[in-house]
Amino acid sequence: MIGDEASLRVIRQLLAAAVLSLAISSTWAGSGCADEERRGIPRLPHIGSAEVIAAGVVDGDTFVADIGGAPRRIRLARIDAPEKRQAFGHRAEQALRDLVWRRTVQMRWHQVDRNCRPIAEVRVDGTDVSEALVRLGMAWQYTAYSRDAGLAAIEQQVRNSHIGLWSDASPIPPWEWRRAHDKQ
Repeated sequence: MIGDEASLRVIRQLLAAAVLSLAISSTWAGSGCADEERRGIPRLPHIGSAEVIAAGVVDGDTFVADIGGAPRRIRLARIDAPEKRQAFGHRAEQALRDLVWRRTVQMRWHQVDRNCRPIAEVRVDGTDVSEALVRLGMAWQYTAYSRDAGLAAIEQQVRNSHIGLWSDASPIPPWEWRRAHDKQ
């Protein structure tokens, strides 16, 4: 009987450790930043600014730069660009590359998203990069997160002129495209 009680106690301890481990890993997985934390990259503050050199471009609204000694993806604030597999996706990516790649950018962010990306207002030589992409017809104002009346007016002017993605007969906003393609 004594052996059975000891075995039961060990099983309970192992079970408690497994439950605790599962709770910790669920918290890390839910944070979206677990991979960076495991690699020893500290979290960014939710509000910050930096002057960095854009080292790469991921897509039409995300680029990579070294912040605090670690490569970070930076998501442009106020806009949403076509996905790579979407019409104009590669053109939007190239437009962002033309604006920022290997250039010094000034960025300010007031939020870090669930993927650990700062959502940043970015400027190059005084030019607002998000606004520039909308002017080129390579991005939408992301109305779920931006109520910028000036950006909305620029988008409307570009729409009316059929510039960039607005030359398409019926451009699909990236948030709708993602919703349709995430189900597949």
